[in-house]
Amino acid sequence: MSEVMEELKLMRRLCLPISALNLLHYVKSMVTVLCLGRLGRAELAGGALAVGLTNVTGYSVLSGLALGLEPLAGQAFATLAFLWISLTWAPAQNEPDEPADLEEWAGVGQWAEWADLLRLSLPSCLSVCLEWWWYELMTIAAGYLRDPHTALATAAIVIQTTSLLYTIPVTLSSAVSTRVANELGAGRPRSAQVSFVVAMGIAMMGSCVGLTWTTFGRGLWVQVFTTDPTIQSLTTSVLPVIGLCELANCPQTTGCGVLRGSARPAVGAAINLYSFYLVGAPVALVLAFGLDMGFLGLCLGLLSAQVVCLISVGFATFQTDWEAEALKAFHLVGGGDEKCGDDLPCLAHKENV
Repeated sequence: MSEVMEELKLMRRLCLPISALNLLHYVKSMVTVLCLGRLGRAELAGGALAVGLTNVTGYSVLSGLALGLEPLAGQAFATLAFLWISLTWAPAQNEPDEPADLEEWAGVGQWAEWADLLRLSLPSCLSVCLEWWWYELMTIAAGYLRDPHTALATAAIVIQTTSLLYTIPVTLSSAVSTRVANELGAGRPRSAQVSFVVAMGIAMMGSCVGLTWTTFGRGLWVQVFTTDPTIQSLTTSVLPVIGLCELANCPQTTGCGVLRGSARPAVGAAINLYSFYLVGAPVALVLAFGLDMGFLGLCLGLLSAQVVCLISVGFATFQTDWEAEALKAFHLVGGGDEKCGDDLPCLAHKENV
């Protein structure tokens, strides 16, 4: 119990500033959509397409690439495998008397370590982009429904709703990624497992909050964005489904943070690929157009993708061999080739820290 309480305190210290940052970023987008909704259906629909374009071509890619630093930076920090920044500036203060023909280029070997960074950052980027792009594809598909203006306007409000709900799991994902990476890098696999369990517990509570809000507060929430009765009616009818999506989204996003923290972003990318595009997309299109369920069908397709994603991420994380991941982290950040047996003797001194 003491381990859990200590972990909760550490999570709070990480989550509060991250959530504040995410909320401030969300407010900027929300104000834009709110103003468009007051102008009319066409303006709100056009804004949905414009925001989708910027997300696909810019924000999703940059966010995904940034996440690639989490496993390496977190594990390296915990193993003290880093260089004090002052040491990098020290040579700038000196002008040694070196011969003019001194070799200035050490060859392509200087870039060898970039392979590890790209191996982690590219799958992290792909994992984020695959999920983010699916929402934008849903927006495009909404433009081909019977009443495209209403459907696109509803899509804009739904995406704003999911973006606000997403601040909870993305905060937990970043926090648990950092905690897991730190503990694995420090050679404390049990502490990494405790971080995972605590984060998943918080995620389950957060998902319940999201479901409650989208079910019982949907009427007031929709009125914030628009006064159009048609848009209000369609949006309030699909928000409970979005709440059900959040029941799966919050823990699965948190689980993806665990995968990143243990340097397994490729697993998360593969899960997002088949969950959203091999399951979610076909289900959404069949329900929306084949069975004529309209925008509700698109939301049900999202729900199916989130459920499959949750099951897959849950299997990948709950089956984790934490001692093996700690050993992998030891070698990933340059721990060397010291012999480590089944009892991880090279990490034992850290486990007791």
